[in-house]
Amino acid sequence: MNKWVVKEFMADHNHPLVEQKNVQFLRSHRVIKNADKAQLNAMRGVGIGTSQIMDYMVQQSGGYNNVGFTKKDLYNHVDADRRVHLRDGDAEGALAYLCGKSEMDPSFYYKYNVDEDNHLANLFWADSTSKLDYSCFGDVLAFDTTYRTNAYKKPLVILVGINHHHQTIVFGSALLVDESVSTYTWVLETFLDAMNNKKPLSVITDGDKAMRKAIKRIFPDSCHRLCAWHIQRNAFTNVHVKDFTNHFSKCMFMEGTVEEFECAWNDMLEMFNLHGHKWVTDIYAKRSRWAEAYLRGHFFAGMKSTQRCESMNAYLNRFLKTRLKLFEFVKHFDRALSRIRHNEAKAEFETHHSSAVLTTKLYALEKYAGTVFTRQSFLKFRDEMKNAELFFSVSTENHGGYRVHTLTKFRSPDKIWKVCYGNSDRSMKCTCMMFESVGFPCPHMIVVMKIEHLEEIPETCIMKRWSKLAKETVQVHHDNESQGDATNIIRYGALSSMCSRMSYFTSQSEKAFKEARCEIQRLTCQMEELCKNSVEESEREDLKATKHHVRDPIIVKTKGNPGNLKDKFKKPRHCGKCKKVGHTVRKCPEFVNTHNAFINIEDSIEDMGDMPSLLNHNMEGGSRHGTNEFSQNTTLGTFQNGPETSLNDSWLGLHPPNYFTNQVRVIE
Repeated sequence: MNKWVVKEFMADHNHPLVEQKNVQFLRSHRVIKNADKAQLNAMRGVGIGTSQIMDYMVQQSGGYNNVGFTKKDLYNHVDADRRVHLRDGDAEGALAYLCGKSEMDPSFYYKYNVDEDNHLANLFWADSTSKLDYSCFGDVLAFDTTYRTNAYKKPLVILVGINHHHQTIVFGSALLVDESVSTYTWVLETFLDAMNNKKPLSVITDGDKAMRKAIKRIFPDSCHRLCAWHIQRNAFTNVHVKDFTNHFSKCMFMEGTVEEFECAWNDMLEMFNLHGHKWVTDIYAKRSRWAEAYLRGHFFAGMKSTQRCESMNAYLNRFLKTRLKLFEFVKHFDRALSRIRHNEAKAEFETHHSSAVLTTKLYALEKYAGTVFTRQSFLKFRDEMKNAELFFSVSTENHGGYRVHTLTKFRSPDKIWKVCYGNSDRSMKCTCMMFESVGFPCPHMIVVMKIEHLEEIPETCIMKRWSKLAKETVQVHHDNESQGDATNIIRYGALSSMCSRMSYFTSQSEKAFKEARCEIQRLTCQMEELCKNSVEESEREDLKATKHHVRDPIIVKTKGNPGNLKDKFKKPRHCGKCKKVGHTVRKCPEFVNTHNAFINIEDSIEDMGDMPSLLNHNMEGGSRHGTNEFSQNTTLGTFQNGPETSLNDSWLGLHPPNYFTNQVRVIE
C-alpha cells in the first residue's frame, strides 16, 4: 500500500537540451565554492557591496560564464550567512561580539540594560585604547547624538576629545533607547564607571535640555559650554534684523572682561532696539555658558563648538548605514575606529621622525619648541610667535620676586595686557588667560621671553597634553582583532597574498604551471580533511558559548533626523493657471469653463454644416488677420486681440487661449 512501482524507464531526454552558453543558468551547475565564500566575507568585511563583489569575481574568473554562480546566488548566500549569525537574535550576536572582545582585551568595557520586555535598551562600550586616551586627554569632553546608523533607528552617542596631535579621539560610544534625561544620565554614569570615576574639566554640547540636566547631575563641577555654531544659527533664525548676527558674534567671541561684555551687549540692544525680544532675553540668561568673557580661564583645548562631533558623525556615516543590524554595526564601527587610530599612529611617527623647519628669527626658542611639542602643536606655537611681533612692552614694574610687564599692541594703544614673570621659577601669567584656556603660551608671554632673554620655553608654560611626552607613561594596547570570523579573514588574506605571488611565477612556464597545479590539488585534499575536523570543534564551542538572553531592540523614535524630511514638509502644488493651492491646471475651474466653451464651439460648427470647410480654408490656406474674426457675414464669437497662436491648436482645445471671453453665438 502507498507504494509506487516503476514499470518502464526511458533513457531518452523528453525535453530539449540546454545550449552550452546557457548552462551557467542551470541550478545544478551553479555553486558558490568555499574559496569564493571566504573572498566574499573578506570583501564585505571592509564595506564592499555585494554587487561590486560580483563584478570583481566576474572579472577575476574571465566572464559570467566562468564564475559559476549568479548575482542572485551571491545575495542569497549573504542573507543565509546573516541568518546564521542571527540564529540567537541580533542583540545576542552583538553582545557576543563585545564579549569576545573583552576576552581578548582585559580592559575592554561594555554595559547594557533592557526594558520590561527584555528588549535591549541602552548599550555602552569602550575599549582599552579609549580608556587610555581618556586618562591622558580627558580634560575636555564633547558629545553629540547622530542618527540613521542602524536598522533600529537607535541614536548613537559618541563621546570625543582631542589628543596632542589635535586629532579627534573617541572615548566611548553608546546606542540609546531614547533621548531623555534618564537615558543621558545612565550614559554618563556608565562612562564614569568605565573611566575610573575621572570627571572632565569641561564639557561641550549643543543646547539639548536633556543633555544639560544630565551633565549638571553627573558633572556638577565641570564647566559646561554650549556650541557656538548652534547659537549663531539660532541667532540668525530667531532675530530677523539686518547685521544682528555679526554684532552678536562679536559679543560672543570678544576677548575682554565681563564688564566689557556687558557694555557691548547693552550697546547692541540699544542699536537694534531688542530690549523686549524673547529669544535675546533667554540667550542672555545663559551667557555664562557661551560668552567668551565668562568662559575665559576655563580650559577647553581651543574647542568652541561641537564641530569635532559633527565631523566624527560625518566620518562614521561612510561606514554605518541605516540597514545595519547590531552585530554588523559594532563590527563596522570598529573598522572606522581602527582607521582613526592608524591616522594617530602616522602623526606620532611623523612627530618623532621629522624635524621642524625654522622660519622665525627667534632660532633658539623656535628650535626648542620643535623638540618639545608635537608637530601640529609646534605649528600653533609658531603662529603665536609670529603674532608676538605686533606687541611690545611699555613699562616694567619690579615687585620683589616677580616683575610685571605691561604690553600694548601696534595700532591699538588703548589696549593693554600685563604679564607677571617669576624670577625664581620663570613662571608666567597673563591677563588674557590664553594659556589657561587653550594651553599654549600667548603672544604676550613670548614677548616677555624675548625681554628676559630666554632661549627655552619655561616648564610652567608647557602643558604636557600638547607635548611629545603626553602618553609616555601610558602603555598603549593594540587591539587584537584575531577573533572568531576575523581570524579566518586574516588567515585567508595572508594565504591569498602568498598564493598570488606563487601564481605569478608559475604562470610564466608550462612546466611550473603543471607542477604547481598538482601540488595545489594534493594540498587542497589534505586541508579539506583538516577543515572538517576544525568545523566540528567550533560548533561544539559555539554550543558552550555564554548566552545573554536579550531580545532584539525595538525601533525607536528620535528627536532629530526623523528620516525623509521631503515627504514631511512637502511644498504644496500650485495651479499653473490661477496660481492657487489645492488643484492643478487640469482641474482648475477656469480651465474647465474654457474647455466647456470650446466644446460648445465644436457643437455649433457641426450644426452649421459647411462651416468647417470655411474654417479649414481660413486656417490652412488663408493668412492670419489682425483681428480674430473668421468671417464678416457669420459671427462665431468675439476674441480679444492677443498673441498670435495656431488656430488649429486653439480650436481643438489643446491649448485654449487666455483671451477667450464670450460664448459662441451663431446667427442664422
